[in-house]
Amino acid sequence: MPLLQSTSLRVGVIGRTGRGDWGHAIDELWRGQPGADVVAVADESAEGLAKGVARHGLTAAAGFRDWRTMLAEMKPDVVAVCMRHIDCHAEMAIAAAEAGAKGIFMEKPFVRTPTEADAVIAACRKAGTKLSVAFVNRHSAAYLTTRDLIDGGRIGDVLELRGRGKEDRRGGGEDLWVLGSHILDMMADLGGEPKWCQATITQGGRPIGKADLAEGPEGIGLIAGDAMAAMFGLADGPIGYFGSIREAGVKQPNFGLTVVGTTGAIHIRPDHVPHCYFRAAPLWRVDKEFPWQPIGPGGLDDPPLPEIDRAAERTKWGRRAALDLLDAIREDREPETGMYAGRTTVQMIAAIYDSALSNCQVNIA
Repeated sequence: MPLLQSTSLRVGVIGRTGRGDWGHAIDELWRGQPGADVVAVADESAEGLAKGVARHGLTAAAGFRDWRTMLAEMKPDVVAVCMRHIDCHAEMAIAAAEAGAKGIFMEKPFVRTPTEADAVIAACRKAGTKLSVAFVNRHSAAYLTTRDLIDGGRIGDVLELRGRGKEDRRGGGEDLWVLGSHILDMMADLGGEPKWCQATITQGGRPIGKADLAEGPEGIGLIAGDAMAAMFGLADGPIGYFGSIREAGVKQPNFGLTVVGTTGAIHIRPDHVPHCYFRAAPLWRVDKEFPWQPIGPGGLDDPPLPEIDRAAERTKWGRRAALDLLDAIREDREPETGMYAGRTTVQMIAAIYDSALSNCQVNIA
């Protein structure tokens, strides 16, 4: 049965200072959130724990060096898995579901492998737990308006979705995981579930082999390559592309997703304000000037306000994502950026490596 709207959910937050820390301040998204109260903090670092307890105005008794003890003693309704390093994400999510958590909010990326994703989903389904991944870009008002514009045919038929990572020193394998997860999530949301993938990954100009795979940073597991190009067949018909080349971002990161239609185009800049832009002509129309017009929360006639604090605006998106999880618990529905969306991004990343290593197109289950 869905919870009553008046029920306040007890939130336990888990960070790991020095090994993923508190992500993009995921624990602070719950401060002042209607219908939720942070009641416990876990951090294996004594210093990090003391700061976390103070940050949330809790007593020392509400702080735990062992997150498992926190789950057992406090039995929070919602568990926020906050650290950027993902080597512990699956273990913590499964344990939270088994401990009776009604909801889990997790920093991205989701987990390291499709097998881990399936294990988390199985545990959540068994316990009736809702899980949301912090793909906060999908919770901006401008993005939601953009999705409506695309669905309403404002750029005609969608032909392609072209995404790139930041292409800084992390370009290639690390960029795919850390930044590419956002791009792949939006690609699947706007273009449909991926059905197949064809990809190449190179290191120093040569195709990678299994011997090139090595443990990446931030607990992301085995990665390889300083350049990659991937193509996806998407369920709604368009083709999706993702590319990343180390140090190709020059001074301006290339991070973004361009939705290419028959009569127009939309470009999405993750984590930025303005967040989305509209062009009233397809990309190949160069015979006259077609400016990129910012899309505001209310659409093309409601441009973003100038001088918006980008960090503060992004925090609003995160708070909306957290609120969406609370609503999903109460309404007994899947969160907007839930565990199935998280699994899709992990499957897409795995498919890129499978295709590159086998030198052939692979299907995505």
